[in-house]
Amino acid sequence: MKKNIYLASFSLVLLAGFATYTIYTKTNDTQNIEKTKRINQVLDKETIEQSKKKLSEKNMEDFSIDFKNADAETIYNTFNNSNADSIINLLEISNDDSDRILVSPDGTILSGQVIIDENGTEVDSDTDKNSITIKELKDLVLLHKPQIDELAAQNSPLE
Repeated sequence: MKKNIYLASFSLVLLAGFATYTIYTKTNDTQNIEKTKRINQVLDKETIEQSKKKLSEKNMEDFSIDFKNADAETIYNTFNNSNADSIINLLEISNDDSDRILVSPDGTILSGQVIIDENGTEVDSDTDKNSITIKELKDLVLLHKPQIDELAAQNSPLE
């Protein structure tokens, strides 16, 4: 009879130990899962911010063209298939030769600061790496004038 009591007591202690171990492990697992979720949320926020930053940087890069080493075709296409004289006239409208500008791929000329996307990305013609002075751009157009005029003549509608 004593053996049965000892065996039953030992079984209860063993069962209590197993139950305690299981509850403790589940609690730690739940805490670890919650901690992991919080870390993932933080990482997700950081990832989103990094993505926004990369998108803003890409938008800045895509916003303007680097004309410092541009060829005649790039200039011609950027300024909507205009001849060299039309491009120079466009540059001289309300701009001084010393003004720094940015030129977008669609031929828009920007002078100063502007916000270019919903993320608040700002470009500044005075500090942007693609900025160029009116004088430098006019000199570049004059350098490529024969090729630009030839492209304009080739692509103009026949009259």
